[in-house]
Amino acid sequence: MPTIEHNNEFYQNLAFKWAPINYQHIRLTSINNYYQTKKDLIVPITLNFYKQKKDNLELCWDTKNIRERLRKIDVEFLLPVVYYSVAETETHYFILYAFYHADDDTHPNDMEGCLLILEKMDLNEVLLGMVTVAHQDFWLYSYENSIRQASGEEFLEDYNLEVDVSIDYIRPLIQQEVGKHGLNALGTRINRFTKFLNWIRSLLSIYPDVIVYSPGDKPRYYDTKSIFKGRGTAYSPTFQYELVDILDPVEGFWKRWHARPNSTFQENGQFHGGAANPPWLWKELKLNFQHSEEVGLMWADPAKLVNKLFKPGKGRKDFSISYIRHMDGTFY
Repeated sequence: MPTIEHNNEFYQNLAFKWAPINYQHIRLTSINNYYQTKKDLIVPITLNFYKQKKDNLELCWDTKNIRERLRKIDVEFLLPVVYYSVAETETHYFILYAFYHADDDTHPNDMEGCLLILEKMDLNEVLLGMVTVAHQDFWLYSYENSIRQASGEEFLEDYNLEVDVSIDYIRPLIQQEVGKHGLNALGTRINRFTKFLNWIRSLLSIYPDVIVYSPGDKPRYYDTKSIFKGRGTAYSPTFQYELVDILDPVEGFWKRWHARPNSTFQENGQFHGGAANPPWLWKELKLNFQHSEEVGLMWADPAKLVNKLFKPGKGRKDFSISYIRHMDGTFY
């Protein structure tokens, strides 16, 4: 079938158009230079890259001593950043978003993410669903029953993807847990007891502390006054995040990964600390793909991954496995 060749600007605009709104649960404490709070902020891998002198940029990429760097750095030197890349087949777009935290409660460095599934139309795209990464598990979500489980059954209500609708955008809603930063669709992965407990807390005006992130053209640096403004109330401070192409030769980390071992990545491809992986090493354990040993399908072959996990909903296109553009920027 005939295809339209797109340039990098097109994919950048597409990633911005569908970028999710992230509800990040956070701990608010000023102890140890706000360290626990800083652990729950989404940040660039380089931490203070955007305020560092150019001759010291290499130091910003050091993840070996990321905890020490995070303790010392002021909140006001951190900028919200989310990484992305896009793959395109003859029938669909797959947009991967990666969220980096400098530390989690069990190991230094942390990267979770999600894969958006969009069906291509003549003049627009249709949101079908999403796969999220929470530690070593993948979680599957459908938007308005546009896709179904691999068995052909519809998804239960708890696995419906919620969105924020405006004149210009439809944005998926996601959430990340405090401390460990596992990523799921908003309002999901909450058991009945927790829902009941949250309801009781709301009656008592006890609210979780949350930062709401959305994509923006001019994101601002964090500041403690804004972060703490909603402490203990129903108000959640909002910050815009900058979208950075994973393939960008300066701010992205694809090129740097291929130059490993270095101050950012170990020889085995993981971030230093031995627990956090870039997207091409993400592997699920819960779904297990009939005991498949394949690693990194979300990056290497998202069409194959989606074909394993889903079936198209009524009236939707089958998932083509013929690529036009791969996540690594290769055109076919």
